[in-house]
Amino acid sequence: MDYAIIDCHAHIFPPAATAAGFPDVATHLLHQQRSMHMHGNQPYRRFRDRSVVTDRPLWDPADPSPAGRRDVNFRVGTHGRYEWTVDGEDQYVQFLAPWMDRLEMPAETLLAYMDYAGVQTAVLQNEHIYGNLAAEFAAAARAHPGRFVGLAQVEEAFAYTDAELQRLDDEIGRLGMAGFYFTTTGMFRSGYKPMHSDLAYDPYWTFVERSGLPVFWVQSGSSPVGTYEDEMRHLARIVERFPGIRHLLVHGVPTSLYADENDRLALPSIIGELLTQAPVSAEILYPIAWGGKQEYPYARAHTHIRQLLDRFGAGRFLWGSDAPNVDRYCTYAQSLTYFTRYSDYLSEADRRAILHDNAVALIPALVGSDGKG
Repeated sequence: MDYAIIDCHAHIFPPAATAAGFPDVATHLLHQQRSMHMHGNQPYRRFRDRSVVTDRPLWDPADPSPAGRRDVNFRVGTHGRYEWTVDGEDQYVQFLAPWMDRLEMPAETLLAYMDYAGVQTAVLQNEHIYGNLAAEFAAAARAHPGRFVGLAQVEEAFAYTDAELQRLDDEIGRLGMAGFYFTTTGMFRSGYKPMHSDLAYDPYWTFVERSGLPVFWVQSGSSPVGTYEDEMRHLARIVERFPGIRHLLVHGVPTSLYADENDRLALPSIIGELLTQAPVSAEILYPIAWGGKQEYPYARAHTHIRQLLDRFGAGRFLWGSDAPNVDRYCTYAQSLTYFTRYSDYLSEADRRAILHDNAVALIPALVGSDGKG
């Protein structure tokens, strides 16, 4: 390949037990406990015998606000684990790879991953579980020119407030963040009131539209927002009022929700409308979702990818790894090669679009980052 590969989804972060850009450790831990309550890919287990625990003891399911957090001594463990104690029984979830003793990912480690796999540039996504890290992203970009661009982090529940808008202005101005990260699960801080498509959020969406920068979205298949289709309907309302904003669906379309026993996809009409009639793109990022259910190179995933490309065209998709989280299931290099080596259904032009061109078109900061534009 004669072009630079761009990973549109990667993370760097300090040790998880630190404040990591939040006002204090307690606020960071609040976000981490909520994230582990919402997390579904990895099972909860008992330390005593590593057996699977089916109960969900971290949060009151009837109260998505901070008041619903349960006092279970939730804590950052070691070797990629979060831990807690219920009725004297220690439990855990293996959220990150076991080699991650302090649950941290320095920029230099990610850079070594990228060099080994042949990836030129990574987009650093800013997720609360890792911290509020725009300053760290800016430092990594300065230290390693052309290798990293970062996304701004917002407290989604308060995104429309003057304080958050001022912070965002600093992140995209002084710190040079190249887009916005928005996870709807972050709205738990306000109990999901108001919703992000309500008129109350118009100051935030106006700010984003004026910036000219894209929004990277994390949405759930089941949450207080509703189903995945409900999430897409909220997005459609934002698109209608702010047509100048470009959007990327982080983790891609959750095709497993819409596949029959023969892996034929029947996508809801709202997804089809957004991916054909709106400025909406999606990640191709299957190992993080499928790695615990099937083996590399994820043959079934390719049947889904092919159907997406046949219907919407390669111009709607960007490749991402979700490093280092993906290390639970496969190596960083494999999170790329499952796609590059086993996608003979792609033309070279389509492969280049997904691995490079579409990211450059979406994120202005990437233009010229590889010396080829």
